[in-house]
Formats: sequence, C-alpha cells, structure tokens
Amino acid sequence: MMRRTARFGAMAVALTACLAGTGATAQAHSVSPTAETRTVSAADAPFYPYGKLVHVKSVGTKCGKKPLAKASGPGGTRLGISETKSVSTTLSKNIGVTYNAISAGVGWDVEKSRSITVSGTREVSRGKHGTLTAYTKYSGKKFDVYDNLQFKVVQKNKTAYKPIGVCFTYTEK
Repeated sequence: MMRRTARFGAMAVALTACLAGTGATAQAHSVSPTAETRTVSAADAPFYPYGKLVHVKSVGTKCGKKPLAKASGPGGTRLGISETKSVSTTLSKNIGVTYNAISAGVGWDVEKSRSITVSGTREVSRGKHGTLTAYTKYSGKKFDVYDNLQFKVVQKNKTAYKPIGVCFTYTEK
C-alpha cells in the first residue's frame, strides 16, 4: 500500500510541475501550421492557431460572377451548353484559422473541389442574336472566428460558399 501511495504522489508532483508552467507565458507560444492544418490567412494577416468558428448561419444562395460556360448564336437556333466543370469553395479573405477549423465549422470540406454539370438549352427568337451564359450557384455560411487563447471573437462576418449547381442568364439583341 505504501508503494502505491508513493507512486501516485510522484505522479501528482510531476503533474503539478507540468501544470505550473502553463501560465501567460505558455499561451504566448505560437504554433506553426503543418501541411494538414494550412491556413487561409495572408502572410501579414493575424493567425489564430486555436481559433474556431462561432455564430455560423446560412446566408442562402447566390450566383457566381465568373461564367462557367457560354453559348451564343443567331435567331431560329437552339443554344445549348453541356459540360462538367470542377469548382472550388470560395472564402472571405484573411480568415485567420486553418482549413480544418473552417471545414468543421461550416460542415463541408472547404479544400475539396466539386464537379458541377452544366446543362441547359434556349431557343433564340427569329431576327435576334442570343447569348446563354452559365454561372456557378453557391450556398453560403456566414461566421465569426473565436480565439480560444484570448477567449473572444477576433474576426466577424467572414463567409464560405460551397458550389451547389448552376445559374443561367439569357440575353437577346
């Protein structure tokens, strides 16, 4: 019985010695990101290695600004677009946490591209010239970044948008 008490006592002293070193000094040490925990921040933007997403809310859908595909032609024809594109998640600039933290917060892998099938047709009126344009349709989440070392929100109103489909515009002249 004495031996067990002595061993537990030694472990308690070792544990106390380890815990005694965790003060303000221990929190000031930085963690450099590895390949598994790449950061989304620019080099001069703040990075929060222990950051997480809070106040995550859906912001609905929107159409992208860069065309995925375009078809145009004279009146009396049918314009058609049919192809598959790989599209990435779009993120706010200078989010100071890792991709893993963002993925966990929004609920999807932000590093993974998605395959979008673009397929659509439109008849062009006689005597006109028509243009059919396809854009990526995104579903978005808005969030704040909380730093677990400072115990406060350090970045507000950041966004992540996941590609979910296609939006079309059609113009005739």
